[in-house]
Order: sequence, then structure tokens, then C-alpha cells
Amino acid sequence: MSATLDEISNSKIVDAEWNFGVTASSSEMKVVGTTYLHLKLLVESGNGTIKTLHFEMTLPQFYSFLHELERAKSSLEYLT
Repeated sequence: MSATLDEISNSKIVDAEWNFGVTASSSEMKVVGTTYLHLKLLVESGNGTIKTLHFEMTLPQFYSFLHELERAKSSLEYLT
């Protein structure tokens, strides 16, 4: 299952779990050796329901995501 922005935009992240991996074999040679990140988020929606969301990202996508999280953190720290 892949999560959409609508599913997380009004939600609170309760827990996160991630792991990195490297593609060891594939029917496509160009894919072998590529790195990826699996991210699992537990989010609580406005009505108290907890939902599990799964993402898979390439390493560049992960670094972009991390950069956005750092920007959000800085913005929140500035406001408080």
C-alpha cells in the first residue's frame, strides 16, 4: 500500500520505522546495486484512528524528504 499526501496531511505521526536496502538481484541489470529506503509510518487521523502507511524511496528521494523535514522543524522552532 502506498500513502498519499491526503492521508498524512491532517495526521499526527505516532511512530516511524525505516530500513535501507540494496537490490542484490533483478531481471534488469541496471537495477542491481541500487539503494532504497522502506519507511513505515503510524499516523493518527483527526478522529483518533491509527493507520499504517508504507513508502519506498530511492536514496535521492530520501535525502530530499529529510531536507523537507529539517526545514519543517526549523520553521516550527522559529514559531515557538
